Amino acid sequence: MSWDLFVQDWGDFDSLDEIADDFEPKTIGLRSEIIDKIKTVEPTVDFSNPSWGILENGQFSIEFNMGESEESDGFVMHIRGNELALPCIGNILVSLKLKASDGSSPYFFDVEKSKGDLQKWIDYRNSILNS
Repeated sequence: MSWDLFVQDWGDFDSLDEIADDFEPKTIGLRSEIIDKIKTVEPTVDFSNPSWGILENGQFSIEFNMGESEESDGFVMHIRGNELALPCIGNILVSLKLKASDGSSPYFFDVEKSKGDLQKWIDYRNSILNS
């Protein structure tokens, strides 16, 4: 079970509520170039399988579902762990000049503002595990 962030070109919108139903995101570049940028920020990410990268440490893990295509229109980050992942995610998004959404709120990922979204996911996960 993970907290999932969907990364793509969300345009110049400030929230998901502003996006029209017929919105078509642009491609975000070549998967290999995106991987290189991610590895510049987080050199320990294992992309031995370019379609599925893994960053693990003692506090959190992030899996990068990059897809099979070399030309990318987006990818998903699957986050497990605690809020120490948030600055890492923020640094990756800044380096890529992209936004991410978890779909649970109309707002895009923000290191400070997304703490509540992550905490809701942690609480939900814990309630299921403790059932």
